[in-house]
Amino acid sequence: MTDLPWPAGIPRTINYHMIRVIILLGLLGLAVDLGCARPIEVLVYSKTSWYRHPEIARINGYLATLGAKHDITVSITESADELSARNLQNYDLILFNNSTNLGESLTAEERKPVIQWFNNGGGIMVMHAGIVQNGTWPELIEIAGCDFHGDSEFVEARFLVDPKAEGDPIVAGKSKEFRYTADWLNFDKSVTGLPGVEVLLRLDEKSYIPVRNHPSYTEMKPMGDDHPICWRRKMGKGRYFYTGLGHDIKSIDTPFGRAHLLAAIRWTAGPAK
Repeated sequence: MTDLPWPAGIPRTINYHMIRVIILLGLLGLAVDLGCARPIEVLVYSKTSWYRHPEIARINGYLATLGAKHDITVSITESADELSARNLQNYDLILFNNSTNLGESLTAEERKPVIQWFNNGGGIMVMHAGIVQNGTWPELIEIAGCDFHGDSEFVEARFLVDPKAEGDPIVAGKSKEFRYTADWLNFDKSVTGLPGVEVLLRLDEKSYIPVRNHPSYTEMKPMGDDHPICWRRKMGKGRYFYTGLGHDIKSIDTPFGRAHLLAAIRWTAGPAK
């Protein structure tokens, strides 16, 4: 086999230098491309005005550590100043960690930028009792689709995966049904069928006692056959996500819990910026 002729007018020594330059430029371009992908920015808000879950601080730290391992920057606050319109421009989503009765800890003026930011394309993610507003923030309740209406003890229950959700990263490889242990919230109505809502997980109330024995729960009833416990919703430009997990660390620090939270954060953050 004969060698191909060398191109006329190009010295062999120069050609080797050119090859090195091309390779270096290619690597530089790759580095620039990788540098363009910025971390997801999450603002975790955990101030409470009703029941305060004892492990809120631990969950905040857990979220920060989990995020740091997966290119997610987590900022933690209980200051209303961080919810200003100017500051929210720095974030892809707000994560309400068990932040009960926000309408009592935030004034109407302090709540307004959050709703405006959501309507303009922000994401709101809610863990466990962050959905507990007891009527104090009507706009957020409307976005969620429901409000708190009692809970169970910390018990094992059967999760039912919605058929349309099978294969979704948020259900973390689970299909049809599986068992999980946590404290399960009830709601004043089901979100099934609301505009823009996708229910991902439901609870099988036949697998546990839905309403625990508590003096203030005498009027509260189980939800029945349709008990959503994880859903997401698109409303206009905004994205909302709720998960019933997050009563404490042991309810989220599992293979399912970690994959579930990471996928939820990524969905709520929206398309890569």
